[in-house]
Amino acid sequence: MIRGRTLLPVAVLAAGLLPVPAAALDEAIGRAMFRRAWVPPPSATRADDGLGPLFDARSCAACHPGGGRPRVSFDRAGAPSARGLVVRLARADGTADPAYGRQMQHEAVPGVPVEAAIAVDRGEARIDGRRQARPVPRLGELGYGPLAPDTRASLRLAPPLLGLAAIEDVPEDAIRALAAKQAAAGGEVRGRVSEIVDDTGTARVGRFGFKAQQIDLARQTAEAFATDMGMSSPWKRAAAGDCRSAQAACLSAPQGAPDRAGPHEIDAAIVASIVAFLRALPAPPGAPSAEARRGEAVFAAVGCAACHGDELGGTPAIRSDLLLHDLGEGLSSGHGEGSARAQEWRTAPLAGLGRARGDRIGLLHDGRARDATEAILWHDGEAGPARRRFSALPARDRRALLAFLASL
Repeated sequence: MIRGRTLLPVAVLAAGLLPVPAAALDEAIGRAMFRRAWVPPPSATRADDGLGPLFDARSCAACHPGGGRPRVSFDRAGAPSARGLVVRLARADGTADPAYGRQMQHEAVPGVPVEAAIAVDRGEARIDGRRQARPVPRLGELGYGPLAPDTRASLRLAPPLLGLAAIEDVPEDAIRALAAKQAAAGGEVRGRVSEIVDDTGTARVGRFGFKAQQIDLARQTAEAFATDMGMSSPWKRAAAGDCRSAQAACLSAPQGAPDRAGPHEIDAAIVASIVAFLRALPAPPGAPSAEARRGEAVFAAVGCAACHGDELGGTPAIRSDLLLHDLGEGLSSGHGEGSARAQEWRTAPLAGLGRARGDRIGLLHDGRARDATEAILWHDGEAGPARRRFSALPARDRRALLAFLASL
């Protein structure tokens, strides 16, 4: 039921196959909501309106095609070719930019100025004797004046959404225990829990988002609706999304129809259905060869498994400790986010990595790495020793390690 309407898969209605199991129905509705292109208010299609006033995409699928990461290329001016690459903003103390908020949106509903024209310049760094590309956001045509002097901008490429159920199902105690184990070991790896205070004032473990800012899929979904599409929900109640006080036209723009339970554009039932769909997206099954199995041992020997191990379980293992780690200045976002500092990132789950590699989709938080080797070479800080051991591997062992990653 969506705002008074019952939505069923067309094939089910056509075949008369009723009743439908509740879980299957939720997943089907969630798939439809994930693909739905939302429209600006006011609209005759009241169940579809609420987009904006500022936004980066009209649907979830626009940034997560097939549940994966988008493939983004750039024209000669550096403008991205596809949705899913966004610019995050924060000041030195981690607060939002006073004029533009936490994300720079590059689209707007009629009558509202867009925030900026977004492009990407190609920077470079040299790591272990190898030149590495480093994308740098370039903001032009600022619609609401200059950024605050201490605001820092950093890129994010939409993450894959495969295998999220395994991440959500890890008990908080298991994540805390792994952090305590690393601390007690006194080694080079010393991850820490992302502590997020929920609506009841309870400290919870953050596990979703590049910097582990969200505790569960419902809140992660609501955050995406609010920030990427400007749509309110019971978890993110601001009707104008990421608009700030300096953006008068944005704040006064029409809002979408309220849901059945409150003055929100997206109700809890829609979020729950999308979560059901996301939880049903499996991680691609691995296909380990003999070389990949040997590469897994090399992966552990150089120290990569200290963060990307299989201790948190799952089938397949998510290959992440879900902890925050300092990965060095080269990967710094320039600002904190949630409880994470600028150089800290949640260990990226590796389940499904082989698919991204096969599709030639960029790796790391901003897609800068063209392959697994480049991604590894960007690691520093706590991961610096493991990176140096990887660089020193004989060619045969390196090929085996990369074959293991390609099998995930």
